[in-house]
Amino acid sequence: MADWSHGYVAGSTYGIAWQSAQTPAHMAMVCAAAGVEWRPRSSMTVADIGCGRGYAVNTLAAANPDWTVIGLDHSPVHIAEGTQTAARAGLSNALFLETDLAALDEAALDRIPLLDVAMVHGVWSWVSDEVREGIVRILARRLKPGGVAYLGYNALPAAGADLGLQRLLRHLAGPVGTRPGEAEAAAALAVERLRGMAEHLPLRQTPMLKRLLADPPVLEAAFVAHEFLTSHWRPVFFEDLCAALGPAKLDFVGSTNLFEAVPSLVCDGAQLEVMAKLPEGAPREFLKDLSLPRTFRADVFIRGGHRADPRTLESLLLAAAAPLPEESPVLETGTGRAAMPQPAWEAIAAALATGPQPLGALCALPERALHPLEALALLTGTGMVLPVYRPPERAPAASRFNIAAAAIHAPNGEGTGHFALASPVAAGGLPATALDLALVAALLQGADPEDPLALAQRLQPDLSPEGQQRAAEIIADRWEERIPFWRSFGVL
Repeated sequence: MADWSHGYVAGSTYGIAWQSAQTPAHMAMVCAAAGVEWRPRSSMTVADIGCGRGYAVNTLAAANPDWTVIGLDHSPVHIAEGTQTAARAGLSNALFLETDLAALDEAALDRIPLLDVAMVHGVWSWVSDEVREGIVRILARRLKPGGVAYLGYNALPAAGADLGLQRLLRHLAGPVGTRPGEAEAAAALAVERLRGMAEHLPLRQTPMLKRLLADPPVLEAAFVAHEFLTSHWRPVFFEDLCAALGPAKLDFVGSTNLFEAVPSLVCDGAQLEVMAKLPEGAPREFLKDLSLPRTFRADVFIRGGHRADPRTLESLLLAAAAPLPEESPVLETGTGRAAMPQPAWEAIAAALATGPQPLGALCALPERALHPLEALALLTGTGMVLPVYRPPERAPAASRFNIAAAAIHAPNGEGTGHFALASPVAAGGLPATALDLALVAALLQGADPEDPLALAQRLQPDLSPEGQQRAAEIIADRWEERIPFWRSFGVL
């Protein structure tokens, strides 16, 4: 490992993995669900601490031209890519800073603007104590009173099942170099060796082990390198994270999985009885962690919050973000499955089909009114809706970024990763595939939606005429399905 990386894998660039929960818009829903007053403002400063390749930073900057969005990362490769993408999209409000979090003195801290929002996704469980302390110093000194923070991390006890697997992979990988490709090569070697010996070892059959052993492989070598080859892979208990954040004076708001705010969707009857006997706060969160099989947890905190108007939750404006199925969508919670009653879903789907709706109005539609929090958890957890913050107007910055993202990540309509289209309406991103990026970019650049074959021929010139015709049919179907949503969210 390079000395400057503090034990983290420095010579590998991992895939894009957009997280809708890692946005101020989603944080606002978490706050509303918890009865805490906080909403995105027209002008804010947002920081992504450990921003990686900068996709989230650039998406948020493109969707919100009046925000300043800052990406901090220790890797010059990541900072260079984020900066180059921002320049290509003409995003003057996206700023990338190469930052050693372990070495931040007061002068360096004060060069970081005061923050309304801080995001720390996939960092805490993979870095040294010195880096963790640097994160806390930023939150304590630069996050404004009333500001919110998002932290996504590997949580105990579930993630503890992979502790032995992680240590084994590090042994199997051998030395991890810092030059391009060396970390991926080490990870690929570790997985190959694991495949050859797994049946002879008493390894716990965790979901991660099954993904590593899947044939054909489902995990990229870069993901394995970043997830497991760091020297400091340490899942944490929720209450220990809260204690570590103490100097920043952060109060816990809630999980980004909104269903976790509804105990009956997490615990069975006997567990609910046990929960009722525990004090509120960390003990009850621990019981949730004990009940849920998820290894990754993402939480929202606030630095000095106050109670919201009880009507805030019901006033949330929601819009359909995907085709609405006829049958009520099912939310997999990890401990069970939940869905709305079919008559309630039909009424809500019909209303959403006409345009954005306040949550309270949606909940009042069925003959038997739904609880707003339960309805919000089901609608957001199944990806059916996103919050609406602005009228459906296109923003030039969002269009420029969406075109640039397509050129970088999906030049032929193909690419691996989880992407998003910058949406000014949602103040964030609309989840998208690589094909979606290419199709939106083509439309923004004048493609005729009535002539999908012309686009298929341009994107895939090496295909046979029959192959291009099949591609045109896929494009036509995707356009028909998605164009209404791209328009309603200001993408087109």
